[in-house]
Amino acid sequence: MTAADHPAAHGRPSRLLLGRDGRKIAIGVVLIVLVVFGPKFYGMATANGRLDSTLRGAVEPRNVIVVLDFMPERFHNERIAAYGTFAGRDDALNRYRLRGVSPENLRQLAEIPWVARIEPMQ
Repeated sequence: MTAADHPAAHGRPSRLLLGRDGRKIAIGVVLIVLVVFGPKFYGMATANGRLDSTLRGAVEPRNVIVVLDFMPERFHNERIAAYGTFAGRDDALNRYRLRGVSPENLRQLAEIPWVARIEPMQ
């Protein structure tokens, strides 16, 4: 094959090593990774926006209110209660009071994508 016979020489771009089927498989793998890990990555990237500025530098356990933008189900109740001592609701079903939330648990709680915001308890 001479340089003039190479497919790129005729205006056609040369194909990647994967070929058409390989690209389909690679796109499928990327989509699966996004579905599985996307919410976690999104939560990590937006955690600072959920955490009240007075809680960002916490060095000791804090009492907080966790706010959701939707009406929670049992799963959400159990998941949130794992980060501190559940102390009831704060005037609405989607506002949880948690006592004694450690700084590490504050960070992890803020990384949950479905948590709207975390405020200090007054």
